[in-house]
Amino acid sequence: MAEEEHQFRVLEFYSGIGGMHYAFDRSGHKGEVLKAFDINTTANEVYAHNHGKKQLAQRNIEAVPMEFYDKQQADVWLMSPPCQPYTRTGNQEGSKDTRAKSFLYLMDILPKMDHPPNYILLENVKGFEESDSRDMLVEALATAGYEFQELLITPLQIGIPNSRMRYYCLARKVAAVGGFVQPVTGTLIGYIPSIDGNNEDEMKGGAQDKDFVDGRRQGDLSGLSTPVAAKKQRTGLSTSTVTKEGDSTKPDEDALLADPMLALKVDTLEQYIEFTDVSDARMERYMIPDKTLLKYGRLFDIVKSFTRRSCCFTKGYYHFVESTGSIFQMVQDKDTAITFDEAEALKSTAKSRPPTESTLAEQETTQALNLLRTLGLRYFTENEVARLMGFPIVEGKFSFPKTTTLKQRYRVLGNSINVKVVGELIKYLLTSKPGSDEKGEEQKVEEKTEEKQDEQ
Repeated sequence: MAEEEHQFRVLEFYSGIGGMHYAFDRSGHKGEVLKAFDINTTANEVYAHNHGKKQLAQRNIEAVPMEFYDKQQADVWLMSPPCQPYTRTGNQEGSKDTRAKSFLYLMDILPKMDHPPNYILLENVKGFEESDSRDMLVEALATAGYEFQELLITPLQIGIPNSRMRYYCLARKVAAVGGFVQPVTGTLIGYIPSIDGNNEDEMKGGAQDKDFVDGRRQGDLSGLSTPVAAKKQRTGLSTSTVTKEGDSTKPDEDALLADPMLALKVDTLEQYIEFTDVSDARMERYMIPDKTLLKYGRLFDIVKSFTRRSCCFTKGYYHFVESTGSIFQMVQDKDTAITFDEAEALKSTAKSRPPTESTLAEQETTQALNLLRTLGLRYFTENEVARLMGFPIVEGKFSFPKTTTLKQRYRVLGNSINVKVVGELIKYLLTSKPGSDEKGEEQKVEEKTEEKQDEQ
């Protein structure tokens, strides 16, 4: 029986709304989620709505004894620890942040376990790679006998029009399942390695294609990196120590879209949008409040149907204005910049009027607001955001409970992962070298069966 037919036993840590669960389903490997750990009540309600309550464990990870995890004998650990300790908008305290406690606990018990996982995937924000938590991760993996590859990947690289650069670490327990299909680089790479090595783009050194494979090697990411981006990277990450390589290059999202050939490989937003008619009844639910539009509209990242990018949607979307996600403009032929310039001129005139001309000032402010309304600006719906993050909305396999508020939906989505990116990474992680000498999981099961028969 081929390795990919093996039923992997999976533990899902920080399970949220089930992003890792869906990603595993997309990977093409067969398996079972044994337990899904999360303490967020809203996220767990969404998870249960789509996957049932059976595997849910609403417990603090660090409160569960090591013996419990050992007893599960899981093949795979999937995890996306809290990102707040590492984000540029957070306090960046790393392992000192109390929210890192559970992750550090897992790293502490990993080398001590009798039945550690053979495969580990970790996802976190860009910035994790420069934290002391990452150093603790590397130390735990090295001590426990894992080979690992670290990556920075954005959904734009696989054709999805959404900026969500994330750090990933893939680890395999070499003694049990052998190494990766491609040799680990000992550095932080900006592409998903090829599984079969026959990808046409890989041989040509071209852009990453819709097959989710970019065969370019470290230092040869032309078109995805810029000198400016390279200078911002302070580390080239070794499998044992952190070595400083100031000229190492990583994917750069702006550079990708600036290259016309690369940009054309990214989808437009059109196929992810639910409605584009300003008269649609749903507009009332998602329209920008007048006060917000008038005062902060210029700060929005505004995109249209033909745009090939949207900003990363965070848990603050629909609540905060800046750096939380893009705003969709439904009136496609209206020039956004000119409209805002004209509205700003009216607002400026109104503001400069003396108190005796308050009526005129109010009229001009109203005119400015009406002008901005002609753009048809609205928030992305929660389903549109979910689709951009790879959740199977269209297939009918993912939805929200009716009791979940709109604000809660945006919040739990902002804390989740890109399902399609992680699905491809799981596919690579769990695939072994063809014809390798390692003992696959199925072979181990057969050996155990033979041993029992001999005993009898």
